[in-house]
Amino acid sequence: MSDFPITGCYYYPNSSQHQQCSAIVTDDNLQLVDAQQQLLVSSSLVNCQLESPLPGIASAISFSEGGRFVPQDIHFRWPFAPDKQGLTERLEKNKALILLSIILTPLLLWFILYRGIPAIAVYSVSLASPNTVENMGEQALTVIEKVALEPTNLSEDQQSALQLQWQTMLKQLNLDTAKFRLSFYKSDYLSANAFALPHGRVVVTDELVKLLNDKPDALRAILLHEIGHVEYHHGIRLTAQAAASSIVLAVIFGDLEGITEVVLGSGSSFLQQAFSRDMEREADQYAIEKLIALGYSNHDFADAIEALQTRLDEQAKLDDSWLEYLSTHPSSQERIDYARQYKPK
Repeated sequence: MSDFPITGCYYYPNSSQHQQCSAIVTDDNLQLVDAQQQLLVSSSLVNCQLESPLPGIASAISFSEGGRFVPQDIHFRWPFAPDKQGLTERLEKNKALILLSIILTPLLLWFILYRGIPAIAVYSVSLASPNTVENMGEQALTVIEKVALEPTNLSEDQQSALQLQWQTMLKQLNLDTAKFRLSFYKSDYLSANAFALPHGRVVVTDELVKLLNDKPDALRAILLHEIGHVEYHHGIRLTAQAAASSIVLAVIFGDLEGITEVVLGSGSSFLQQAFSRDMEREADQYAIEKLIALGYSNHDFADAIEALQTRLDEQAKLDDSWLEYLSTHPSSQERIDYARQYKPK
């Protein structure tokens, strides 16, 4: 094999330090020399590792001590390289496979995000210990208290009456009275609302109690809906889905500065909204079934949603941000129709 110079750059082992130099191949030996013809590296070809070349990328070569030489010419290929192209290079040049990957990649991504991740989330529920769930719920409540909640203005008599109704309902349904706890807060931000935390605490705002003051069975329907969220582990599943989707998107898109944060943020938000619609339907069905089991009517749930929708419409006229709440739920009319038309199995 005749001598010939190959201009490129040598990267020192375990360092970002590099130096312009030339490579000379002689028979079974490869040498790197600097501009003053000083020897930098000398190695036999059997101790060199040729990196798999890709179109448009220089064919680099690695040395046993960890150094690396990258030719300046991106089209250069080493004369001692195998005539047979590597698998990566052949795949890169296969137009049919490129076209197929363009079609299949979005489908694979959809399958992972909308089928694989929810399945993982359901499985992860069994892995979460009671202490983990309890800590998760209390930490979430602490944050929400600072952001959106204030001490309740309900009288002691009102709270006692509602707590008695709550405890009676739990006992009738054979639910753990130590796990399921009812708390009251005032909230200008949440207004008439209720939500459940993963560990079983259900928060009800003063505004919701006042809204449904003359509809106690409707309030009971809302409380059962929130219990349904806990029974189906929706909070833990949402947390697992958000974490898993972030990891998947990070792996797919890489650590692209700026873009990654946008993709992960919008992706997780979008997924949680889409998944929560199904979860709301599950909680709706749970509430209606339990209402009927307790001797109440499925129409009580419909009355609760109608009252909330009326209040929501009034608030929306003053503040458009209220419309965002509806985006994460099935339409109110859909839920009302489902409740009124529900037939016990």
